[in-house]
Amino acid sequence: MKRIKSGLILAAAMCLAPVASADEIIEAWTCELKDDVSVEDVQAVNSKWLKWVNDNAEGGEITSAVGTPIVGNLEIFLFIDTYPDLATWAAAKDSLDSDAADEIDDMFDDMSECSKNRLWKMEDTK
Repeated sequence: MKRIKSGLILAAAMCLAPVASADEIIEAWTCELKDDVSVEDVQAVNSKWLKWVNDNAEGGEITSAVGTPIVGNLEIFLFIDTYPDLATWAAAKDSLDSDAADEIDDMFDDMSECSKNRLWKMEDTK
C-alpha cells in the first residue's frame, strides 16, 4: 500500500512540478513531546532524518528545523521541512515510504506525537 500511495504522490508532483518548480515547498508538523523526551533528543533524530532524506531523495537540498514556542502553548513544537520544489517533496515522500526509512519513522514515533501537518507553497514577496 505504501508503494501505491508513493506512486500516486510522485505522479501528482510530476504533473504539478512545472507549475511549482520555482517555489519553495514548506511542510510544517505540529507535535508534542512524549514523557521524558527533550527538544535536544528530537533535534538529534531530526538531524539523522535530514541526512537520510538528503542522501536518499532525488534532488536533495532539503532543510529542516525544529521550532519551539516562546509564548502560548509551551507543550508543542514544530518541524519545518523546506523543499526546493514540489518534485523534491514528492521524491522525499517516496523514499520515506520505503522499508529503509522505517527505523527513522519509529524513532520519531517514540519521541513525539504529531497531530497536524500542512504543506505550504512559498512565494517571495517582491
